[in-house]
Amino acid sequence: MPRSNPRDGAATRRALIDAATKLFASEGVEKVSIRAINAEAGLGAASAHYHFGSKDAILDAVLIDAGADVLAHIHALTTAMVDSGATPNAKQIVNLLAIPYRKYLGEDPDKGVRWLTICGQLSLANDPRLFPVEDDTAKLLRKLLERAYPHADDNSLELNWSLTVNTLIVMAARWSDASGAQSRALSDEKFDVLVDFVAGGLETLMSDGKA
Repeated sequence: MPRSNPRDGAATRRALIDAATKLFASEGVEKVSIRAINAEAGLGAASAHYHFGSKDAILDAVLIDAGADVLAHIHALTTAMVDSGATPNAKQIVNLLAIPYRKYLGEDPDKGVRWLTICGQLSLANDPRLFPVEDDTAKLLRKLLERAYPHADDNSLELNWSLTVNTLIVMAARWSDASGAQSRALSDEKFDVLVDFVAGGLETLMSDGKA
């Protein structure tokens, strides 16, 4: 692999982000070392520390690089639904995430699969970096869940939504990754099946808590 010019900061950062994205998705965030990222990027041993300072900072850069547009799309859809005053059903809530995910996977299947795979790892670990601190999307989604399921207690809302998000992210990534050599993006029909499945699970989980 050709080495990036160390004097070209933008190119070096790009190489490190691309290398980290590939390794985080294939091996898992926790298993990947700074040394491995440098090696994958074809850079010297001090490059990642010099340009980012830590592996956590590289992870933040990966999430922003790949997911900023997706998160902005989720935020816009969620804000619009909150502002509408409507009481959504389970499928409508799940689609607030699924529609942006599907769009990204359709536009850039390889990058989309890797990003969703990393998000799946963070979601399963309840890592708050899945949604940036300065972003209020998680709070807005919580408002919609409370509106849709007023009977549910705080613990049920948190656990059931966490399971829903985990399932959607992990399955979307895995199904896309196995969807064929010519196009790794999920077909609209198959994605609809996934959304129906996940939404049905959310509805069942929430219904179990009704009096």
